[in-house]
Amino acid sequence: MMKLSIGPCLFDWGKKGIADFYRRMAFETEADILYIGEVVCSKRLHMDPDELFSLVEELKSTGKEVVLSSLGLVMSESEQVELRALAAKAAEMGVRLEANDMAAIGVGEGQPLVAGPHICTYNPDTLDFLQSVGVDRVVLPVELSANHITGIFRGKTGMESELFAYGRLPLTFSARCYTARAFNLPKANCQYKCGDYPDGMNMHTQEDKEFLVINGIETMSELIYNLIADIKRLEEMKIDILRLSPQSRGMVEVVKIWKSSLSGQMGREEALAKLLEINENVPFCNGYFHEHPGLEFIQ
Repeated sequence: MMKLSIGPCLFDWGKKGIADFYRRMAFETEADILYIGEVVCSKRLHMDPDELFSLVEELKSTGKEVVLSSLGLVMSESEQVELRALAAKAAEMGVRLEANDMAAIGVGEGQPLVAGPHICTYNPDTLDFLQSVGVDRVVLPVELSANHITGIFRGKTGMESELFAYGRLPLTFSARCYTARAFNLPKANCQYKCGDYPDGMNMHTQEDKEFLVINGIETMSELIYNLIADIKRLEEMKIDILRLSPQSRGMVEVVKIWKSSLSGQMGREEALAKLLEINENVPFCNGYFHEHPGLEFIQ
């Protein structure tokens, strides 16, 4: 059966919120892998290194695999220094480092690495290169279709495949902070406004239709990406791991629903209905997976 991972939290829930969330994922769910670390903004983890690494050791005590995630956009020397320290600590603790920027691939070369969804793994040649520098698991970019993914991995061995399967899609990063700009604040004095939006800040079109979500420097989908209706296809593709991206509502129940669906104990329609209820009827999408526009939901 495919494993389930809990991806790095992409939102600003504060130090206590992040720690409490991952403890719940570790002690109250059957998730197999936990990714922890700041991907969006270096100002937002709120934990000093000792606090983070202590939490990692606590999570590891449950027997789950823990992976340290790194920034998706490294923009300054101070962030490079922090990245080097994170990679060194991951090696010391014997955990994988998830690289979300090619800078992390360079820093972590030779140690066990996960290429995150923000690394442009679009073809078998890239997969070969990543494997040559220590990557043994690849999280595919979110916009790839099932056919494209199958082509990338055809004939490949020794590399785990992980797919973003549930949550708001992380689409782009920018050097500017959208949330700060929405409040006419400079990025350097953002006042941590993104912390007021635990699932991101909804963005509307001129026709007042909800379109995207802004989350600091990140743009995300307003719809919830959801591949639970595609489990049979995912099994046929021999995907190793499905990633559930943290949301502020009902993640313990979300993991239960996915586990029950993977084991065949819960049918597709029941699973979709339960997940829709948890997300207060925010619609689903899975168009990219089916080579359709991303905001469509194909059943």
